[in-house]
Formats: sequence, C-alpha cells, structure tokens
Amino acid sequence: MQQLAAQIAAVRAELEARPEGLVRHVERVLVEALDLAARWDLDPARVELATWGHDLFRSFPPDEQLRLAMEAGLPVVEADRAEPVLLHGPIAAAVLRDRFGVLDDEALSAVRDHTIGGRHMPMIAKVILLADKFEERKRRRTPVMREVRRLAWRDLDLALLCWADWKWVDEREHGWLTHPDHWGARTEWVEEHHREAGLPGRTAGFDLATG
Repeated sequence: MQQLAAQIAAVRAELEARPEGLVRHVERVLVEALDLAARWDLDPARVELATWGHDLFRSFPPDEQLRLAMEAGLPVVEADRAEPVLLHGPIAAAVLRDRFGVLDDEALSAVRDHTIGGRHMPMIAKVILLADKFEERKRRRTPVMREVRRLAWRDLDLALLCWADWKWVDEREHGWLTHPDHWGARTEWVEEHHREAGLPGRTAGFDLATG
C-alpha cells in the first residue's frame, strides 16, 4: 500500500507539470472514476493511480508522440501515424511501467486503452475510459454523454457499447477513420452483448474499409 501511495504521488507530480487545462480535465475524470469505483467496488487507490497517469502525454506534439512510441517499441499502425494523439495512452502505460515501477497489469491496461478501448478490458479500464468520456465538461459539450454516464451506473458494458456506437456515428458524420483496434474492440463488445441477449450477431460480414 505504501508503494502504491508513493506511485500515485510521483505520477500526480509529473502530471502537474503539464498544461493547466489538462490537469483540470484529469481532476474532473478522477471525480467520475472514484464515483464509479465506489459503485462497482473497485480499489480507489488503483483507480486513482490510473486516472492520474492516463493523460500524461496527451499534450505532447504529434511528432513527439510518434518518437516516444517508437522508442518504447510500441506497435504503430497507419491510423496512429494519421492521428498520433491516439498513442498517448500506450506511451503513458509504458512510462508508468518503466519509469514509475507500476506493475499492476489492470491499471496499466486502463491507461493504455482509455482512448479507443480494447477487446477484453478489466473493470478498472472500463471505468477510466468511461470517466474520461463523460467528465463534467465533456457532458456539457456532448449531451449524449449524460446518458452514457447514467448507463455506467447500471451496466458498464452497455455504457461502453453505447459510447462506441456514438463514436462510430460521429466518425462517419465527420469523415474520420476508425482505428482498427477500436473497431476490433467494438465488434467484440457487440458480439458479447448479443450472446448475452441470446440474439444473432450483427457485425458479421461488415467491411470496415467500405463501411
């Protein structure tokens, strides 16, 4: 427990050197994440560590994020090169492990996957992703996130799926690419949802390249 407290203090100190607006965002995410942690009986200290760490490299310029990702040996696909900001979670997870000594795989997963999600996410990762999407300022900017927040108190998986559906529509409306890892995660979530509901799958045969 003392080691975890020391890690939280060190990561928080690192974050506080970042732009003020980013620090305020992370503080808002922490409010939501700790509320969800209490709702779903998660260790608040582990949730706090992942929250302080998730956006450590969010404010870095794109070329710097690409450089850091390659230095860390992270896989970089074409979608990452087109939008390097998507790498800030994997970069932060690598730095938390290598520089701050964080060995909690679930907390590292939460940091790594908070932007686009992952196929098999532990509960702490679901909490961090969702809290990041519907913190107070984002709820005001995107009112549908209020509904995602409401769902998260009842069913984390359903809230994730609804967020992913909104993201899919938003990307289509703006003509943005969908990251293949996000599409893979979303497909898994849809299939799992239909398995649980006893319904036929709805994504078979869909071609991501053609939409």
